[in-house]
Amino acid sequence: MATIGIQELPDVFHDVTPVPQKDGPEPVCAIAYPQVFTTAYDYMRAMWQTKELSERSLRLTGLCLRLNPANYTVWHFRRQCLSALGRAEDGGTIQQDLDLAASLGGDNPKNYQIWYHRRALLEKCPSLKDFVKSELEYIADVLDEDGKNYHAWSHRQWVVSAANDEEQWKSEMDFAKRLIDDDPRNNSAWNQRWFSVHRGKKDALTYEVARGECDFAIGAGANLDPFNESPWRYLVGIVKEQWRVDKTTDLVEEYETQAAGLRAMLTQADKSPDSCVNLTSARIDLLEMKGDKAALELAMALCKGLMEEHDQIRCKYWNLRIDEMAAKCRAL
Repeated sequence: MATIGIQELPDVFHDVTPVPQKDGPEPVCAIAYPQVFTTAYDYMRAMWQTKELSERSLRLTGLCLRLNPANYTVWHFRRQCLSALGRAEDGGTIQQDLDLAASLGGDNPKNYQIWYHRRALLEKCPSLKDFVKSELEYIADVLDEDGKNYHAWSHRQWVVSAANDEEQWKSEMDFAKRLIDDDPRNNSAWNQRWFSVHRGKKDALTYEVARGECDFAIGAGANLDPFNESPWRYLVGIVKEQWRVDKTTDLVEEYETQAAGLRAMLTQADKSPDSCVNLTSARIDLLEMKGDKAALELAMALCKGLMEEHDQIRCKYWNLRIDEMAAKCRAL
């Protein structure tokens, strides 16, 4: 979609009086905009005042966005122009604007306005499935540069949810696994794994699927690096979700035993198991879910070790956990 050059503005907008920015009579610190920026946005303000949703206004938004891709008002006005011109649902136009957003997003990968424009375009699309594959590929390229780009992940979740295709959900689980394999400490990838295995919903997993995810957390994360917090939080989250459903403790006992077993692996690697705060923290959570007196007493002992030696910065937190579990013991 053609934009407009700065030199074309006087001819294209020959019937328009540019509207300068109002900084007040005595601006304290006026911004020294480049002349090209000032000229373009003076014409843009004139279009806003008259609410002219035309082809030339659309082209002007392209110029203004190249000068400042973070201007939300220009993006919004551009979508208004597309709608008024009857192009908001046209696949070719949508692709052109996605390409524009991508060209501007390269230097602005965390620009929220650009990500929202992509979503707004696709929300109007009558055939989203035609764009799902290319959109996810684009997001994957962005995540290759920064695997923890919140805006990219948020948009990816929206795309997958909007498509809501079972094969795509499975593919997304594989995508998250690949990123976890590349960087087991990537919390965003673990979050995407949770999101995709739950199909974007809050419903608890089936027992069989939950067991598979627990095995994944141990095998793809905790076994590789017991000091890594991400797999432990994932494991505890899956187990607690099941525990909340029926309060049965078979998963709790099984994976607490596996967690305890990793202490031997650390000893063999000449590392102190007690210094592995994230492993110990996970065991405490699992033992508390187990809930019998012996489990609670062991959990309190582990809390004491963290409080007094291995995680002193959170000593007040661990002391609170001891008090809570002591109350549970007294209630048994």
